Amino acid sequence: MNRVPLRRSLLAGMVALTAVALLVAGVVSAAGLRAYLLDRTDDQLRAGAALATQRVGSLLREPGGAARAVVAPSDYLVEIRHPDGTLTRLGASPPAAALLDRAPAPPADGGAGPATTLDAGTWRAVTVRAGDAVVLIALPLAPVRETVRRLVLVELAGGLIVLLLLAGFARVLLVRGLRPLDRITGTATAIAGGDLDRRVPVEGSERTEVGRLTRAVDGMLARLQSAIAARARSEERLRTFVADASHELRTPLTSIRGYLHLLRHDMVEPARRPEVLRRGDEEATRMSRILDDLLYLARLDAEPRLGREPVDLAEVARESVADALAVQPGRPLRVTAPPVATVRGDADALRQVLANLLANVRAHTPAGTPAVVDVRRRGDRVEVAVRDEGPGMPPELAARAFDRFSHGGTGGSGLGLAIVAEIVAAHDGELGLETAEGAGTRVRFRLPGADS
Repeated sequence: MNRVPLRRSLLAGMVALTAVALLVAGVVSAAGLRAYLLDRTDDQLRAGAALATQRVGSLLREPGGAARAVVAPSDYLVEIRHPDGTLTRLGASPPAAALLDRAPAPPADGGAGPATTLDAGTWRAVTVRAGDAVVLIALPLAPVRETVRRLVLVELAGGLIVLLLLAGFARVLLVRGLRPLDRITGTATAIAGGDLDRRVPVEGSERTEVGRLTRAVDGMLARLQSAIAARARSEERLRTFVADASHELRTPLTSIRGYLHLLRHDMVEPARRPEVLRRGDEEATRMSRILDDLLYLARLDAEPRLGREPVDLAEVARESVADALAVQPGRPLRVTAPPVATVRGDADALRQVLANLLANVRAHTPAGTPAVVDVRRRGDRVEVAVRDEGPGMPPELAARAFDRFSHGGTGGSGLGLAIVAEIVAAHDGELGLETAEGAGTRVRFRLPGADS
């Protein structure tokens, strides 16, 4: 695992790569310069050898004057081996031992021999045959070495300056470039400390890495905050729901236990026992309805996305009104709907919506109160409204009409309208309530049409 900070590792990597590049460039340039200078030295030596060959007679008769013509005014070293074995050496600062004794013999055709480095790399020499004599012409390699050495020193000094400047500029650029990461780190630390509203300042455009990173982090933080808030709301809702459910179930359970206690201890007159049994059965039925509604709501919470099949709401409304009239034949209940009003949804769930709304009408209005189920199209949506002419709701009850257990004390479970709200929301619909005391109640919901 890398324990080095990112800024330091990037800076070290950039400096190291640049140093390697400069080293390679320096070695290549020094080697190239040395090869070039050696080529020039060899060309000068071959030119001197050609001159010595042309003046072979003069070299033999007047070795001093002819040789000086070859040597002057440069740093040439000339060694001549005469036919009688004597050696003539001309030039500035000749080595102690003759180079001609260590040089390869010249070719027999009279041409110059290959250039050779002699005397531990101090001289570069060629040999040539001039008549019966052998001539060696050499140049010192000290100027070549000095030139290469100076080039290496210049490259080292220049490379060091380049590395220092690069390190300085790279550090400034890395500090500026990695500053958003520092801000993100600070924001994450603040969020971990409880500041959930903290956000990363957005920098740069979406085409830059920094801009994309800050926007992605901001989006992630927003989603995390929404998820945490939703979880908190869900937990609070669950606590409230459990408390309300316990309260609502406690009432029928207490009644049933009371009636059973009376019967068990013969505290009820025989003539009243059927009434007590009937009351106990009613409370058990009410508790069963509450449990059924609770299970239905739990299923909706677990699987909020219901089926998506074509459903004719007009037909569902007509069937629901027929079922309601079968339960309460004397109520003036009618339906107004077009021949077809198709939406995409879960048929059973939508029937449950209308069944709950009509059950709400039965529970909260007198038996002779008129009611209407109205189905109509509203643009690309289908609206269903259940309207009665009953006593209506007071404002405080209407404000929480769709909450769970909002008015369970009237004999119902208090979950009917809550189930309606959950089903409509699962269908991506809209739900509304219009009521006033003495002016009746109108509950409507709108769902997307099958073609929208």
